[in-house]
Amino acid sequence: MVSSKVIEVLTPLFNIVTNARGKTIRQIKEELFIGDKCRMKKGASGLIVENLLGIENNNRDEADLPQIGCEIKILPLQKNKDGSIKAKEPTAIQMINYCEVAKETWETAKLRSKINLTFWVVYLAKVDGKPKQQDDYIIVDYFLDHPSDVQNGVFKTDWEEIQAYIKRGDADKLSCSMGVYLEPKTKGANNQDKTDAPDGKGGITRARRRAFYYKKNYTNTQIIPNLDLSAIK
Repeated sequence: MVSSKVIEVLTPLFNIVTNARGKTIRQIKEELFIGDKCRMKKGASGLIVENLLGIENNNRDEADLPQIGCEIKILPLQKNKDGSIKAKEPTAIQMINYCEVAKETWETAKLRSKINLTFWVVYLAKVDGKPKQQDDYIIVDYFLDHPSDVQNGVFKTDWEEIQAYIKRGDADKLSCSMGVYLEPKTKGANNQDKTDAPDGKGGITRARRRAFYYKKNYTNTQIIPNLDLSAIK
């Protein structure tokens, strides 16, 4: 369950997204009198979070809404030729610090604070295999995600599998094909962008930078079915 404090803080954001349902990025920019200012080069996520919701993007460890420990995630959808609506891509959660993760338990894992409470804002970005222009993206809906014990059990199993690879020195063998809800996806400039990782023998090796991502399986099965998709159906 979520507290009354969470509802109090998020209600204004619920209302903002509700009022934006079915509108394009172009329409929102016009309503916000943004036009083509340079700050809009950040992309749709920057517009939605910083301009529409009025929240400063940050790369800090603390939550996007620290007063309630809530993360904000932007989810692009694709509408397929058969009419089905799916997540366009996996969603980044947090960079993996291999040396820290190796020492954690699930109960102390930093990842848990990043997935405990999430405000998802969803928009349509691709139709029939063709990406839409950013100004033509359509705001679809929002969803407040507070994983159940069953869902957290799946996250735990995925996390422990990833940790096992790291602890035995196999961080560079991690694959985005792993996991049911979580995947350890590479995230860096190129395959030479590496960081410290345990070598499994008490020392340190180097491994490609990776981040924890929500798999599309999670957003397709646990988020999208809970959305009001009437704006794009």
